[in-house]
Amino acid sequence: MAQRLLRHFRYGRTFAFLRRLTSSRSKSINAVRKLYQEFGLENRPCVLCGGKAFTLICEGDRYGFDLDKQICDQCGLVQTSPAVKKDFLNVFYRDHYRRLYTKRNDVDHASLVREQRQKGERFLAYLEKTAVAPKLNDLAVIEMGCSSGGILEKFKPHCRSVQGCDLDVEAIRYGKEQLKLDLEVAEFPTQLPEGPRLFILSHVLEHTHDPLASLKQIKSLMAAEDYLFIEVPGINLVAEGAYKHDLKSYFHLAHVCDFSEGTLRALAARAGYEVLSCNETVTALLRPSSETELPWRRSEKDTTENILRIEATRKRR
Repeated sequence: MAQRLLRHFRYGRTFAFLRRLTSSRSKSINAVRKLYQEFGLENRPCVLCGGKAFTLICEGDRYGFDLDKQICDQCGLVQTSPAVKKDFLNVFYRDHYRRLYTKRNDVDHASLVREQRQKGERFLAYLEKTAVAPKLNDLAVIEMGCSSGGILEKFKPHCRSVQGCDLDVEAIRYGKEQLKLDLEVAEFPTQLPEGPRLFILSHVLEHTHDPLASLKQIKSLMAAEDYLFIEVPGINLVAEGAYKHDLKSYFHLAHVCDFSEGTLRALAARAGYEVLSCNETVTALLRPSSETELPWRRSEKDTTENILRIEATRKRR
């Protein structure tokens, strides 16, 4: 068995077992664990660079799922490896995700919309400092994974039009009926407006089975004048106080990959995007290039030493 980078007991299999055994979510956790055991896990190369050598970080997530988080030795992307399968993810998000995450079967869409509106305000503030700022009024905004549409509602007064898509039928119904937004049940938009567009992917990419393929699919929908705005949870923010400095709380079954600024920049380049802006939040503005893939390099920050640095902030606080 590979030696674990994070040696503390809480990052091992035994702690994961105790966590799921004593959790108030134990019923949901056991159902999900049974599901990925039935589907099986898959050994695959790194989803960013195709590398096959990994360093084991820990052997469980915040809920006690016995899944390995590893860092690619070639590019530094942190990911679940062996990975859960795409068919598992489809069933997980349809039947289990919301219950596991909120401990409720019903969804408080009004509360979700309030959170989404706050994100929308933050995204607008970010974009005001980018190349999009003087063009926003002329852009049609399309959000993939829009949920109930709170982000789009915030963008609506500031752009030419808004539309969104999501696989959550109830969320789409709420956004159409309560917020009067142009939404559809789909993974990607089935119809696109003419003219320049801004695509939004907020806290979605880290959940996808193959983030590189997802970015390439989105690029195929875009024209040269379009933009793609992305935000995902940033692993390096844990050292700044996110998740109470706790990598164990940050690691999540639903997050197939755990991005930094460096690994998102590399993934964007591999998918053929020019990075106009990106930070450690991780929030980024991309533009499609004419190339299938652009040059990229591993960030000097994306190392096992950086993982140890993040973990050390939990001990010091």
